[in-house]
Amino acid sequence: MVSVRDGEGSTLMRQMPTAFHLIESAGPERDQLAALIQAEGVTVTVSAPADTPEVPACDAAVFLANEDPLAPNGVPSPGQVGAWANAAASAGARFVLCSTVLLYADGGEAELMANDPELDAAPQLQGLADAELELFGSSAEFLLLRLGVILEAGGTTAESLRSGLAAGTLLNPDGDGRFVPLLDRATLAHALVSVAPSDLHGGWDLVASDAPLTELLHTAATLLSVPQPAATPLEGAIASAGATNALRWLVSRRVTGRDLRETGAVSPRDWNLILASALGA
Repeated sequence: MVSVRDGEGSTLMRQMPTAFHLIESAGPERDQLAALIQAEGVTVTVSAPADTPEVPACDAAVFLANEDPLAPNGVPSPGQVGAWANAAASAGARFVLCSTVLLYADGGEAELMANDPELDAAPQLQGLADAELELFGSSAEFLLLRLGVILEAGGTTAESLRSGLAAGTLLNPDGDGRFVPLLDRATLAHALVSVAPSDLHGGWDLVASDAPLTELLHTAATLLSVPQPAATPLEGAIASAGATNALRWLVSRRVTGRDLRETGAVSPRDWNLILASALGA
């Protein structure tokens, strides 16, 4: 049995899942996530988002367009999520949409949670904001997970950090109080196995650790043996980083994911460990 606690502290239980269908762009990231889920004892079949929406018999269909929503093909096409959700319903499977905390507006030092933050979808992320709305028009039993920034070795997110610091374009905005919510693949896999078969519903934040931006940048520069990023006013840091890197790293989103953590489905992981692993240190 899988047991998690809901937001009121009640214990919710379902049978341990035996099969997932993972809908994610083909590549090593999908292969590694599938392997981590399989290591939890769950069989995984896969499709790409652009494939014909067909879901085999399984406990849950998990839709993750791309680990990096800012990468090419990082967001779903119009109607794609709704079609896959309906296919999951036809197969008797739960549908889990993996969205992103990058949809949240800059909250400074305030803690943000899935039920109450202001959304501020950048144009390149509007497809994910629209996909969330498609869920409500589907016939599926669904769960919405807004994922932290997935930071893994070889991924486009880690490369953006590495190249931005090495080139001196990723600068440190003046002052403290800015945060980056991080997630690693192993935490994601374990959480999916825990929550996909549970009776949790609605929207939840899935984050392993919220890293203070200044500490993150300085630690990364040290690990990479590159000069420390210069402190500069926020406007100048945004202009230097460019639109994509500014959206990924410089918008402050203090998302701890503590609501989902309190269900027992997620264990925190030190952001220093996530960073060191992603940068090969």
